[in-house]
Amino acid sequence: MHDFFSKLGYYKRQLVWLPIFVTRLGIGIFFILSGFFKLFDSDQHAKLLKTMISANIPFPEFNAYFVPLVELLGGALILIGLLTSLSALVLLIIMVTAIVTERIAEVAMHGGLILIENFFYLPEVLYTLIFFWLFFSGPGKISFDYVIGKKKRMSRY
Repeated sequence: MHDFFSKLGYYKRQLVWLPIFVTRLGIGIFFILSGFFKLFDSDQHAKLLKTMISANIPFPEFNAYFVPLVELLGGALILIGLLTSLSALVLLIIMVTAIVTERIAEVAMHGGLILIENFFYLPEVLYTLIFFWLFFSGPGKISFDYVIGKKKRMSRY
């Protein structure tokens, strides 16, 4: 039994890049699509603009184009693993802003543990945690950041 867990631990360490890669693919595709439809679907764009106006976001007309563009580009960069930490940080800030200015009001009507439970049901909270993790973990081995970093490391010798 000990041998089984020893081998399992070894194989898990060899595949440590896999969960980061799969997470990057999923969150990258999601934000590419989210940004795309907020930019190019008139109903989605109008809904975003209305939300930004009601949440008192400064310059809502500008931000209704800027934020989805950042989502689209940030999602694409995370997908390919280029400028991953920077993209994750920028998207994390957008998610925290969305939570604080608009989404928290949806769960604030409840108190106590229900408030906490409903807060953690917000998808923006999960996205924030993923971006926080990606910011610190980096993009993993299957990424442009890794390849560029490897070339820089090799050029030092």
